[in-house]
Amino acid sequence: MKKPIANKMILSVGLVLYLSASAVFAQENLIVNGSFESGGQAGVEDFPGWNLIGPADNNSDYGVAQSGAYPYVAEQGNFYAYFHGHPTDSSQDCLGQTVDLTVGAQYTISYYLATDGTTLGSGAAMYVVIGTSFGIDYSQDVLLTAYLPNASNAIPYQKFTTNITATSSSEILSFHGFNATSAILLDNVSMTLAVPPAPQLNLNVSPSNTLYFTWTSPT
Repeated sequence: MKKPIANKMILSVGLVLYLSASAVFAQENLIVNGSFESGGQAGVEDFPGWNLIGPADNNSDYGVAQSGAYPYVAEQGNFYAYFHGHPTDSSQDCLGQTVDLTVGAQYTISYYLATDGTTLGSGAAMYVVIGTSFGIDYSQDVLLTAYLPNASNAIPYQKFTTNITATSSSEILSFHGFNATSAILLDNVSMTLAVPPAPQLNLNVSPSNTLYFTWTSPT
């Protein structure tokens, strides 16, 4: 009976080490420049670190601004992204970033949205999606948030958090804003590993007919 007990102990230690390593890894933000601080300057359609930029077909107006007096403020740091376009068709100002994921793992996505003035009756909207297209294609993408501000005054930052399970090794987190009489503000975007895929456990028999377990991490 000693050998099976030893094998169980080895398996337990392996799982503890695996879970401990995952807990450390979970603190890494997979989004580059999620608070728009890189570059240290404001600019129209200038989003350092974000690899996908798609302005509206007309009346596009979005970029990075420096924090000032309320309501023109960042949620974190000194810079934030604003969406102030008002296209006359169904296009949007779009911003996205490709992230490398592990299929089967669970991730936590969070971001903050606000407005810097009235949106009453404007039809202002921000759609947040993740998937394999840089658009709003529900055959490929999942809607995370439909932010539809409709207020006579500026709306302070609100945090939005969603947990997803990755179905592809490469997905795009994207933001699509339009019809803003006042700007919709975006800041502090984060995506972290919440739960890694479970390791694969294998039951083996050695040449000496000893039963033992091995495990393989999918990450």
